[in-house]
Amino acid sequence: MKSAYPLAFAFLLLMLVSCDPGLVYTESYPVPNQQWKRSEPFVFTTDSIADVQQGYNAFIDYRVNLDYKYRNIYFFVTIEMPDKQMIRDTVQDELMDAEGNWKDDVSGFGTIKEKEFMPQYRKNFRFPKPGVYKFKIEQGMTDETLGEMVDVGFKLRKAE
Repeated sequence: MKSAYPLAFAFLLLMLVSCDPGLVYTESYPVPNQQWKRSEPFVFTTDSIADVQQGYNAFIDYRVNLDYKYRNIYFFVTIEMPDKQMIRDTVQDELMDAEGNWKDDVSGFGTIKEKEFMPQYRKNFRFPKPGVYKFKIEQGMTDETLGEMVDVGFKLRKAE
């Protein structure tokens, strides 16, 4: 009977996540050995986007462990459009204040801290043409290998 509780909790959590009608795409990848090499970006490939009149919000989600040594993080994000044209952005997010305290929008418990990049990486934007889009996310820090990174994710939601 005890083994049914974790299974029931996982099912309930899955149902809550899948009930977001505005969610268009979500994916997350673990960082191997919690060491994110600049030469190993994560690529998120959407299903075909048909509604180019709809506005969308794009989010970068990431988790670090408590030993993460920086107050902030930089990402290089390349968007590949269906016609292979590219847009490249450099974005920065803060996890800690000047005193090294976790910011209020950083959540988590135990040794893992989680952040959904807010404000959104891209807010209320429109895709220029229908098709499949790729979002390539690279770490943009000065270290060739960024330690203490647990996972990196990407979400795409319809804007309200």
